[in-house]
Amino acid sequence: MEKLSTLAPGRLSTLLVQGLRGHHPLFDADAIRTAFEALDDLPVAREDANEVGQALLAICREPAHRARLAIATLTPRARTSLIRLYFRLLDRAHTEKRKAAPTH
Repeated sequence: MEKLSTLAPGRLSTLLVQGLRGHHPLFDADAIRTAFEALDDLPVAREDANEVGQALLAICREPAHRARLAIATLTPRARTSLIRLYFRLLDRAHTEKRKAAPTH
């Protein structure tokens, strides 16, 4: 958990722990599906970066219900970028968790 808090500050680390268990309280299943329907996983567009950054700050600082409100105000493209970013962080957290697991 210590490494995860370095990777994901504030409340985001708790949300990633839940995500590692398959529970994604910030996003509904349809939003996740929609975000991954497009084949290209492009970086966050410059014009969406501020929106995504503000939503990330809300995720790190606010309770999940308030973070969901911030996410709901995003443009569809910014929401897609945020969801894909979240899952990249989740993948990285999963990798870190596997590295930290004792091997026998």
